[in-house]
Amino acid sequence: MYLKAALTLASASFAMSDADANDDKMLSMDEMKAAYPEINEEQFTLADANGDGALTEQELKDAVVAGVLPDLGG
Repeated sequence: MYLKAALTLASASFAMSDADANDDKMLSMDEMKAAYPEINEEQFTLADANGDGALTEQELKDAVVAGVLPDLGG
């Protein structure tokens, strides 16, 4: 269980650094689509827990754990 959590966090960190074009530590829908074209708007909206239009690393990690987003670390 701890290994899965650690791997998910590492994947979220990788996905964040890979996609965060403006280096603001958040991912907009445009940044997500540019880096991960397979992500759709419904997935993004479900992952955006606070509804601010951007994904934090925690929201990204939580969405992967919940199965809303695929593991983007690969």
